[in-house]
Amino acid sequence: MSTAVSVVAPARDDARDEPARVAQLLRAFAPLLAAALVCAVAASLVAPYPAGIFHDDGVYLVLAKALASGNGYRYLHLPGAPLATHYPPGYPLLLALLWTLAPRFPSNLTIILLANAALLGLVAWGSARYLIDRLAWPSLGATAFALVATLSLPLIQLTTLVMSEVLFLALLFPVLTQCERAITVPRGVSHDMALGAAAGALALVRIHGLVLAIVVALLLTTRREWRRAALVVAGAAIVLLPWQLWVMLHDDTLPAALRGSYGSYVAWLADGMSRGGPAFVARTVARNAGEVAAILADRFAPWQFGLLRLVPLSLILALLAFGGVQLRRRAPVTTAFIAAYSLVMLTWPYNPWRFVWGVWPLVLLLAAEGTSTIASWRPVVRPMAFVRYALFAPLALLALGLVRAEIVAYRDRAWAAPVRDATRSIAPVMRWISQNTRPHEAVIADAEPLVYLFTERPAMPPVAFTAAEYVMARPPAADIAALANLVRQFPVRYVVTVVPSTMTAARALARPTSTYPIALREVDSLPGAAVFEVVRRSAGPQMPMPVIMSPAFARPPGTSR
Repeated sequence: MSTAVSVVAPARDDARDEPARVAQLLRAFAPLLAAALVCAVAASLVAPYPAGIFHDDGVYLVLAKALASGNGYRYLHLPGAPLATHYPPGYPLLLALLWTLAPRFPSNLTIILLANAALLGLVAWGSARYLIDRLAWPSLGATAFALVATLSLPLIQLTTLVMSEVLFLALLFPVLTQCERAITVPRGVSHDMALGAAAGALALVRIHGLVLAIVVALLLTTRREWRRAALVVAGAAIVLLPWQLWVMLHDDTLPAALRGSYGSYVAWLADGMSRGGPAFVARTVARNAGEVAAILADRFAPWQFGLLRLVPLSLILALLAFGGVQLRRRAPVTTAFIAAYSLVMLTWPYNPWRFVWGVWPLVLLLAAEGTSTIASWRPVVRPMAFVRYALFAPLALLALGLVRAEIVAYRDRAWAAPVRDATRSIAPVMRWISQNTRPHEAVIADAEPLVYLFTERPAMPPVAFTAAEYVMARPPAADIAALANLVRQFPVRYVVTVVPSTMTAARALARPTSTYPIALREVDSLPGAAVFEVVRRSAGPQMPMPVIMSPAFARPPGTSR
């Protein structure tokens, strides 16, 4: 009898332990399950689109095609296929690998976008593991955060386009995890150099990733660990030096009229500062601060009523600042990275939407850290307990705003709206070029990478792009001079544009009174667009044209380089 009881008892204990073991397994594998779910959702949302319509997406694909076809790192879509010095090669190299596996465009867009979906799954896994390993979050809480962060509109928007931010984030969280550990637990020379090299690899995907190597070196310096700081810098330099040498050797080979859109970042920014001086920097910061505030208000305000949006905006800014103070104690590298990254974002002369959306999980992390601190606060003085409960109201307001924004985004499929709007404006141009120009005949057109990818016509922007024009208006005469300079330098026959300022410049060159050595003749009009034929004059000396640069394409709000 006792033997029978002893046999049954362990069986009953095992049955009672089974739910606990299942729960333990779920907690252990929750980040992987989240990654699989995010990947599946993102894959169901991606769809081929006219890649190149937002400029950067098209240039990434052009560079990938050049690498995959053995032509080197070149802008195949520009006349003469000059060497590329603007975009770091990290993301184009990944696309080139995919292009090699599926070389037919545009059918390979599906594979490329599915790769983005897989990368988003890695972001979910990496962010969850970071929260568990470095911030001691419970597994299920970290997994829930990862799902919210990656399936929100910002990252879904970037995943459904050929953009580099998702790859950047997929690399960022594992590197942050290692950097946080290395600050407190040194592991040797090779490890410190590897950290620097990893930060350098981030910069080869998005150049502002370089700030991670800088902040790690600075944090080590503040701890008087000079040798380790030097090793981190050396590791980053080893990875970045070949790219910087490439830029130095080849940037001057690019025609001057195209360097604003396609040349070195450093030269582009230096040109803006030399034109505008301190006032240029101040006005850039002021404009970008306003843009960032509008982005946050759009995501966290439960209502869209003018000045009333200032209430949730003030609350989210305060919560993010409080969250940063709290995060600094447990994750100094991450906090310093966010601060340095924000400084670059505010001073960079272009709309900051990709800066903000490209690190959206970190934005939500600051908000979550602030919220968690408030929720766990247990004041010992009774009157302060009322303050704690009073703080729950603004937190609930912000949560309501975020939920509302996501519901509206999924209801309206908001990630597809920019593609629909941009396609509507550029589609007539694409049809006209395809039907009325000869194969391989160069044109001047908006969305020039798109023109090349879908028609194989070399194309260039009507005018190039400067940093200074972000905050300083460009006079119409500058557009006229820049367009005339491009037409004079390159053997193009047509100028096709949807940009009003470019139409005005082209019509000025079409006037009989124009004194330029070239002229344009308006030969067709399209819905929202105009077509001009180039007429070259043989008489009279050719006056040197000043190169005045402007945006290559009237991009939807938020598209940046």
